[in-house]
Amino acid sequence: MLAASEPAPFHEPMNASRFTVRLVGDADAVAWVAATLRGPELSIEASSLEEGTKAGEPPGPIVWVARPGEPEPGKTLVDDAAVWTFPCLVVVPPGGSAPDILAGHPSVESFEVVREPDDAPILRMRLERLLLLHRRRTQTEAVLHDLPVVVYSRTLDGVLTSVNAETESFLGRDRASLVGRPLVESVPGGVLTQAHLEEMNQCLLSRGRHRVRIAGALNEGRRVALDIRALLLRDGHGTPWGAQVVIADLTDEEESQERLRVQAGRSGVLATIATVTRDVTDLDRILQAVTSIVGQNSGARTVDVFLPDGRPECFFLRQSWRSSETIPDLSGDRWLLDGTEPFRRLVESREPYVVLDARHEGVLPGAATALLRLGARSGIILPVLVDDEVVAGLGLTYAQPQSFSADLIGFLTLVADQLALAIRAARLHESLAEKLKALAEEQRLRELADHDRQRLLSMLVHDLKNPLAAVLASLELSLDRTASDQRLERLLKTSMASARGLAGMIDDALLVYRTGETPADLQLEDARSVLAQPFEEARWMAEARQIRLEIEIAEPLPPVTMDAGRYRRAVSNILSNALKFSRRGGDVSARLGLEENDGRLWLVLRVADSGPGVPESVKDRLGGPYQRFTGSERIPGTGLGLTVVGAVALAHGGCIQVEPRPSASGGSVFSFWIPA
Repeated sequence: MLAASEPAPFHEPMNASRFTVRLVGDADAVAWVAATLRGPELSIEASSLEEGTKAGEPPGPIVWVARPGEPEPGKTLVDDAAVWTFPCLVVVPPGGSAPDILAGHPSVESFEVVREPDDAPILRMRLERLLLLHRRRTQTEAVLHDLPVVVYSRTLDGVLTSVNAETESFLGRDRASLVGRPLVESVPGGVLTQAHLEEMNQCLLSRGRHRVRIAGALNEGRRVALDIRALLLRDGHGTPWGAQVVIADLTDEEESQERLRVQAGRSGVLATIATVTRDVTDLDRILQAVTSIVGQNSGARTVDVFLPDGRPECFFLRQSWRSSETIPDLSGDRWLLDGTEPFRRLVESREPYVVLDARHEGVLPGAATALLRLGARSGIILPVLVDDEVVAGLGLTYAQPQSFSADLIGFLTLVADQLALAIRAARLHESLAEKLKALAEEQRLRELADHDRQRLLSMLVHDLKNPLAAVLASLELSLDRTASDQRLERLLKTSMASARGLAGMIDDALLVYRTGETPADLQLEDARSVLAQPFEEARWMAEARQIRLEIEIAEPLPPVTMDAGRYRRAVSNILSNALKFSRRGGDVSARLGLEENDGRLWLVLRVADSGPGVPESVKDRLGGPYQRFTGSERIPGTGLGLTVVGAVALAHGGCIQVEPRPSASGGSVFSFWIPA
């Protein structure tokens, strides 16, 4: 070979690090390239073709010098890892060609070199471009290496050319064992297949980019969800050679979304149960709704509710939901649990009883038989508790063996709790309905008795009124003829007072029980004349009880529209009460006159007594019939006096009021108002 001329100094770009160039090839060519590329920032290493690259060492930017012809069998220019890891510059002597192993490499710069001095600048320019490419690639790989996602590059036929740290972690292998090997063989569990690569290549070659989401299982059984994005890579001549791939592991996100989806579905089931059973009080409808909702949203083969049949050791199947009409309907069957493990779990320990697989040994024969009758392999029965009492059992069966995770059991426990609330509400409603029915019957009987009593009382007072009127007439006639005998006159007056009191009580009863039957007979009346009799009777009673009675009637007193008989009876009751409740030696005053209030004119009777007064707690009940208050037990009466007053006031559009008497001796003031 011809000797090379003295090379021109090689100036590396500013701020560049020192680079090592390794030369591999025949000795003459290596010597010429080494002499041409020598510079202050460049170190040269030369090795023979047979030595290749040193294992485990980063070869740095490489200039491969190939000698003419093919290498001997079993020999290569450089190992595969070096080819696919680092940029390279290929110098091909005249008449030679680049080795097949370098075809398609993104960093290969292939050209022919003649051993002339003019070729040295071209070689240095090519090397400078190679070093710049290497520097950029090094910077890019440094960034990609630390990304928290999987980043790798591969050829179109699926051979890995570079990987980052996350890729090494994801694939479970180091860089040296990955680069230069097929991707399909490197990904565990067959998550990525050759079909995936072919589909990706087709999209890359047609659009330049591709995105796909796939899911699969790794060798340890853990499912993964991957979001894969790929970008087409081209070599220095613009020829497509491979892809840059970024993989985002969405497994945790997918699992979280799946958990949220499952939780939302389960919350929806609980909310639906609560809504459907909220206004339902029939137990069968509640059980039908709950089993149907759970069955349609749980993937169960059957959903059953068992209720005690009166014996704590025996439950019977009250309601059953079946996913298919071909499943036997066992409703009404008795399920004896006494002394068995399901009974101990369900009733004694308040825990679910689970059968993972009915065909496994060790499963209770009765439970296995029941499941197999339904065409099921696994099942669970949970206690339904109301006030710590097992009121039902909620059972679910499944066609295939189930693992029954803690989350699933927790959800089914919440369903059982929701069912317990519905059963408790149904029980309360049933109990309340029974009590209301009993109360209604009791009220009916009471009303019937009251009606009979009122009819009897009405007949009695009606039949007593006529004889009593005859007695009064006889007493008045006798009194007129005994003026000379004062003792007899006093006895007759006392008898007349008693008879008139009895007549007044009869009038009260008739007025109370017939007020709704006969309306008030309202006419213009002279109040003074209407009240002459009550005032006279009050004077006789006051004299007998030794009470000072003062009656004052305002003048003038125009005629007032009233029912004279009822008004007279009401005033008589007010005066009678005032005299009966006043202490012996006390005083009672009655004043009748007109008053204006709220722009209206009223006829007002105010009666002040010297009795014990009316407690504040009973003022609202004064108008009720048969009212007898503390301190009035020894005073005779029917308890209808103020009831009559209230009824008469209402019939006249008036009212009755009571307030404390403003005096040192106490007492009350009753005011009887009717429109004037």
